[in-house]
Amino acid sequence: MFKRYTTLLAASMMLMSTSMVKADALDLNLNNDSVQLLYISPFMSDSDLGGANLEVGMLYTEADDYLGIVGLDIKGEAGSGSPGLVAGVGVRGYGMSIDTVDIGALAIGGLLQYSPPSMNRLSIVGQVFYAPEILTFMDGKNLQSAELRVEYKVLTQATVYLGYRDIEADLDAVGGGSDSIDIDNGGYLGLRFMF
Repeated sequence: MFKRYTTLLAASMMLMSTSMVKADALDLNLNNDSVQLLYISPFMSDSDLGGANLEVGMLYTEADDYLGIVGLDIKGEAGSGSPGLVAGVGVRGYGMSIDTVDIGALAIGGLLQYSPPSMNRLSIVGQVFYAPEILTFMDGKNLQSAELRVEYKVLTQATVYLGYRDIEADLDAVGGGSDSIDIDNGGYLGLRFMF
């Protein structure tokens, strides 16, 4: 199962690199139990409309669990009456191999980011994604992912952040019941490099 996700991830990255001239960011975050790597590439940017990003990545846990991520998000300023507030919506595809369980999910979600105008290097970011039963496949019943982080832009092309993530899924259980599994939850430290 892992080989399928690795192949899909490699193919997605190759497709993105051939269609995009410039990569935007490489994002790495970790704690004692997990590490996540994301490649984020813009494909639309308009000062009036905001921007859109494609992202592809993988999360690995010390329990040998793998989570592949492919996503699209669109975000922009929330309005002239809310300086520093950015809102966004997105779609994420998840593919997982956890213990003896395989899950695929298509989740929809949203993002809010606030940067105080007087401290524009500092940001607070929250995002939530949810895949209901109709969009969760294989052994999964549904999936939810939530993150909250505080970011600080130390350089023009480098951001450090501290955050908390909770990703969990409900599983189809034998006999019609349901079990749940924590894919990853806990605090993490991260770096994002723009190039």
